[in-house]
Amino acid sequence: MEDTLKRRWRTTLLFSLFQLPLVWLIALRYLPYLAVPHDAMGIAYLVLTWVGHFGMLVLLGWLPLGALSFVIRARWLWLPAALLSALGLCALLLDTVVYSQYRFHVNYFMISLFLDDKNGEIFSFEPTTWVVVGGCVLATLLLEGWLARRLIVDGRGRRLPAGYATLGIVLMLLGSHALHVVADARYVRSVTQQVGIYPLLFPATAKDFMEDHGWLDPRAARAARADIDAKQAENLNWPKHPLTCQADEPPNILVVLIDSWRANEYGPKNTPNLYAALNQTGRRYLDHYSGGNATRNGTMSLFYGLTGNYYHYLNNTQTPALLITQMQKQRYALGIFSSASLDSVGFDRTIFSSVSPLRLSTQGDSPAARDRQMTEDWLDWLARQESENDPNPWFGMLFYDAPHGYDIPPDGETPYQPEAPMDYLDLGPDTDPTPYENRHRNAAHYDDALMGKVIDDLKAKGEWNDTIVIVTADHGQSFNDFGKNYWGHNSNFASPQTHVPMIVNGPGIEPGEVQGMTSHLDVAPMLMRHALGCTNPLSDYAQGEDLLEPGIDHPWVQSSSYIDYGIIEPDRITVIDGTGQYDILDRQLDPVPDAQFSPAVFEAMQKFQQFYR
Repeated sequence: MEDTLKRRWRTTLLFSLFQLPLVWLIALRYLPYLAVPHDAMGIAYLVLTWVGHFGMLVLLGWLPLGALSFVIRARWLWLPAALLSALGLCALLLDTVVYSQYRFHVNYFMISLFLDDKNGEIFSFEPTTWVVVGGCVLATLLLEGWLARRLIVDGRGRRLPAGYATLGIVLMLLGSHALHVVADARYVRSVTQQVGIYPLLFPATAKDFMEDHGWLDPRAARAARADIDAKQAENLNWPKHPLTCQADEPPNILVVLIDSWRANEYGPKNTPNLYAALNQTGRRYLDHYSGGNATRNGTMSLFYGLTGNYYHYLNNTQTPALLITQMQKQRYALGIFSSASLDSVGFDRTIFSSVSPLRLSTQGDSPAARDRQMTEDWLDWLARQESENDPNPWFGMLFYDAPHGYDIPPDGETPYQPEAPMDYLDLGPDTDPTPYENRHRNAAHYDDALMGKVIDDLKAKGEWNDTIVIVTADHGQSFNDFGKNYWGHNSNFASPQTHVPMIVNGPGIEPGEVQGMTSHLDVAPMLMRHALGCTNPLSDYAQGEDLLEPGIDHPWVQSSSYIDYGIIEPDRITVIDGTGQYDILDRQLDPVPDAQFSPAVFEAMQKFQQFYR
C-alpha cells in the first residue's frame, strides 16, 4: 500500500481505537468506588460516560500520533505508537492505584511525593510488587509493539469503520455531558455521584442558565429530592461507626459567619457590639484558620470537620453534614439564614441537603440590604419559636455578606477613613490599600451593628445563657499585604486569606484566650461532643480535634480553595495546585530555597484518606 499521510492517520487512529477495550479493562479497577446506579438515568449516564469519556481519552492519545504522522513514515511510526500507548495504559493503571488510596487522580505532586518518600511513609511496596509491575510493563510493550506493526505497518483492519467509531464516541460523549446538565439541575444523585471516578472528567452544568430562562425551578427540584434518610455517601466510610449521641439538656446553637472577615477586624472599634458581648465571657482563638480561602471550602470545613479533598465527593453524592442530621434527629428547630444564596455555592446539596424546606436566599438589592433583611427575618423566626412554646432547642445560622461586597448603606456608620468603593480594575501592586481596607472594615462594622440587635434579642428572651454562640468567618481577605498584588481571596493560603476570628461563648465554655493553632475542622467535633452528646471517638467522624480541648495546638492545619490545597505550618505553606504542581513558600509567600517536603505533608496525605473505603 502507498505510504500516504491519509493512510498514516487512518491506521494510527485505528490503532488508538484498539486501545479502548484495554482501557475499559483497566478502568474496571475504578468500579469498587462507584455507587452503581439502579435507575434509568443513572444507568444511561454510566454507559454513555464509560464509552464516551474513555473514548475521548483514547482520541486525545491519538493526537500526538497524528502529529508524528507528518514526519515519520509508517514503517517506523509503529515504534512511537507502541511506546505512547504502553505509557498511557501504565499511567491509567497507576492512576487506579492512587485513586484507590486517596480518591484523587495522579498528578505531578503525587509523583514528586513518591520520589521524595524515602521512608515509605506514603507508598510502601514489597519487592514482589516491583517484579509484577516490571512484568506488566514488559508485557504491555510487547503487546503494543505487535499490535502497532500489524495495524500501522501491515495495514491490517483497514476495512474497519474507524471514522464511524470515532463519530459514535463523540456523540456518546456529548450525550453524557447533556445528561449530566439535566441531572445536576434536578439533583439526581445517581448521576452526579458517578463523576469522581473518571480521570480528567469535567462534567458540564447549566443550572443557572436553565433557571434564568425559566426552564428550572430549583426550589421545586430540590424539594422533590430532599431527604434526611439514606443520604450518606455509599463509598465513604463516614462515620466509621454508628454515632451514639444524646444530650440531657441540649443547648441552642447559633453560628454567625461574616463573609471575608479578617482576623484583625475584631475589636472594640471595628466590632464594638460583638466585643462588648464576648470579650469577657467568650473563648477567643488567636491563631485560628479556616479550612478554605473561599466560601465553599471554608464553610464546608466548619460544618463537616473534613478537609477540602472530600468536597466534590460530598457534593456529587449530596451528602449532608453529620452535624446537621444529628440535630435533626434530636429535633432541633433549624433557622438557616444567609444573605447570599445558598445554592450559588452548593450548600443546598451538601451541608443542608437533608433540610426541607430550606430557605435559599434573602430579598434585597445589595449585600447590606440583604444583611439587614436577613437579621429582621431571623428575629421574626425566633419570635415565632418562642410563641409556639416549642420545648426543643434550636439551631441558627446567620451568614452576613456586606464585607464580601464592600457594601455599606447610606445610613451606615463609617468610622474608618479614608474609604473608597472597591473597584478591582483600579488595583495594582503599587495601589494604596488603605481606602479599600477601611471600606471593608466599615462593612464589618455595619454587620456588627446588626449582630448587636441579635444579641440584645437573645438576652431579652432569656436565651443568651442557654445558647452556644460561634462567631467566625468563612475565610479572610487580602489587601496586597505582602506587596505581591494579591487582593480578595481564593488566591493563596497566607494568613490574610485563611486566618480568621473565632470566638465561642455559651454554657460550660471557659472564657479566655487560646494561643495554639486551631482550625475550622475543630468546630463540628466540639459541637457534636459538647452540644449533641456524641460519645464516639472524634476519629469516627471528623479530622479535627475538639476546639474546647485544653492545650489544643495543631502543628499544621489544612486549607483549600476550589482547586488547590495548602498545608499551613508555623514557618511555611506547602501549596498543591489543581494540576499537581506544588510550591513550598514562607508565610509571606516567598519561595523557600531548596525546601524539601516536611513531615506535615506526609501526615496530611495520610489524613486525606481517613474516611475513604
